[in-house]
Amino acid sequence: MFSSFSLSRLEKLITKQFFENARLYTYSVLALAGLLALAFAFWIATGKPDFHEEATYVIFLFGLFIAGSVFASMSLSMLGSKDKGTYWLGVPATHLEKLVCTIFYTTIAFTAIYCLCFFTIKWLAIIAIKELVKENPSLSYIQMSESNSGGFARAIPYFMYGFFAVQALYLLGSVYFSRYTFVVTTVIGSVIIFAFAYFLTRIHDGMLGPVNWNMVSVKKPDPSVRNGYLLYSVSPFLSNIIKYTVQFAWAPLFWIITWFRLKEKEI
Repeated sequence: MFSSFSLSRLEKLITKQFFENARLYTYSVLALAGLLALAFAFWIATGKPDFHEEATYVIFLFGLFIAGSVFASMSLSMLGSKDKGTYWLGVPATHLEKLVCTIFYTTIAFTAIYCLCFFTIKWLAIIAIKELVKENPSLSYIQMSESNSGGFARAIPYFMYGFFAVQALYLLGSVYFSRYTFVVTTVIGSVIIFAFAYFLTRIHDGMLGPVNWNMVSVKKPDPSVRNGYLLYSVSPFLSNIIKYTVQFAWAPLFWIITWFRLKEKEI
């Protein structure tokens, strides 16, 4: 087994995986496009009289999270089978190369193909809706903007950050759990998300007691001061570090854990 990372070997591994799973990938793309088409058909049938573009991005995010999570949880499912797992672990490539190859298909390729399918079907659906609007003046198509989306448009990038973190978690789950991977990872992920949200809520409400060093901004009620509270905050520089760490560190963290788990994986 090799010990050093090689780009040429990684390229061959990506090509090998594509040709070995070309039929599966083709059927998966067709199924994905078909489900998106059904979702848009349902929207067209029930969206009257006002077709809001915002609803299409709800479809986008819902489908992205569900399909991406399922695909990631299945990506290393061969490790649950003795024959397939032994063959996969025996492929002449490093564990890092195998992980990067998996991330390429589950994250980069999947996201690109999903966006291509979604925006192609959306384009066709909008053409159909505009034709309906021409034929029936009582109908209308309302494009999404920051002014009429209630902040939803600005929140979409944050949903994407969350998607990559969730998908990385399901990839990790596919290594740790050989059976019922999707269900078990969903339960554990829900507990982690709930605990994290609860922790942030407790901090926001100032219920964790005194803060010894400034990690977050906390309001602490204090009737002895004029405004009625004391505000503990960090510098803008440290605040940005915390902000970007929370936004972007989850996916790399889960990938690193997955890599270490792969290195010690035994069938």
